[in-house]
Amino acid sequence: MRLAAVASLWRATRRRLMPCDSASDRLPDEASMRRLGLQPLGGLALWWPLGFTSTLLTLMSIWPVQSASARGLLLLMLGSSAAGFAWLARWVWARPSSERIVRSSLGCAIAMVLFALLIKHGTEGGESEWLRLMFLGLGLMVLGGISFLSMYRRHQISARQRELAERELALAAQAQLAQAQIQPHFLFNSLASLQHWVHQGDARAAPLLDALTAYLRATLPLFNRRQLSLGEELEAVRQYLAVMQARLGARLQVEIEVPEALRAFQLPPALLLTLVENAIEHGVVPKLGAALLRIEARREGDAEAGEGQVLRLQVIDDGPGLSEPLPPAGAGRGVGLSNSRLRLAQTYGEAARLSLHNGEQGGCVAELLLPWSLETGAPS
Repeated sequence: MRLAAVASLWRATRRRLMPCDSASDRLPDEASMRRLGLQPLGGLALWWPLGFTSTLLTLMSIWPVQSASARGLLLLMLGSSAAGFAWLARWVWARPSSERIVRSSLGCAIAMVLFALLIKHGTEGGESEWLRLMFLGLGLMVLGGISFLSMYRRHQISARQRELAERELALAAQAQLAQAQIQPHFLFNSLASLQHWVHQGDARAAPLLDALTAYLRATLPLFNRRQLSLGEELEAVRQYLAVMQARLGARLQVEIEVPEALRAFQLPPALLLTLVENAIEHGVVPKLGAALLRIEARREGDAEAGEGQVLRLQVIDDGPGLSEPLPPAGAGRGVGLSNSRLRLAQTYGEAARLSLHNGEQGGCVAELLLPWSLETGAPS
């Protein structure tokens, strides 16, 4: 019973003094800390102040002792303290958990006991008193330094985790805002056409209403997800094209060439849908007569090496094309493409690219390059 009470008291004290060890605020492992950008302790940040302090202590403390044995013992204490502090500092800095702090304290206590025995049996008189004073000072410096480093490191980890959490929330809010701004005029134009056809008693009103309802049912839930498969995105695109075919009739011709093996690829929602909407608005609608919209997807790169592979998505129309070339990092034609570039940067950094250029046979080609990885790619 007494042991259980002592263990319970120790756990409660550890939770208060070392909150990073609690379940709600657990320390990340060393690999996660590297991903957080928390570098290990070393280099000039450790060796310069440690070397300077050791040299200064040696010069200040060696003159009161005269015998060779006392000086040797003093130098042994100084060297062992510096080496032990350097090793313990790097070890605790890498992961300042309560277990490592306790082990460091026990190691320091054992070393202090050994040096106390050496001082007792190896020296005498005034030299013994001076060495005892140095022994206590060095022990307190090592223990105090390790304790300070562990507390500072825990605060640093907690601050970095809060910073990244706030950044992720900000990026998520930006992504939601971007998704909420994706081509709202499409809905307004479709509803305006539907209203006009209803007032005119046009038979096309009912098919358009059915297609618009199916589109909203298929796409709105997708915008609440951070990623979805290319197959799910294609289903939303088909629903959108059904609405546009109800509005444009036989003018709109569609070809889709996406291999089944690529449809499990994960990507941010509405990227492909935005390119299709852009092609319809700027390529198909302005063209007189029938217009062709083609969607292609292929995997490029060395499949055996597994590196440098990309998914190339293209949306091609045979409309009037671009009046002037747009740079790959340009703002695009409107809010939809600008938001797509923003979400690409948030998800892939500089590894993804969205570009628009005129096709060799006329029209416009919107091209999306996404990095292939085990996390986002479909199985081979």
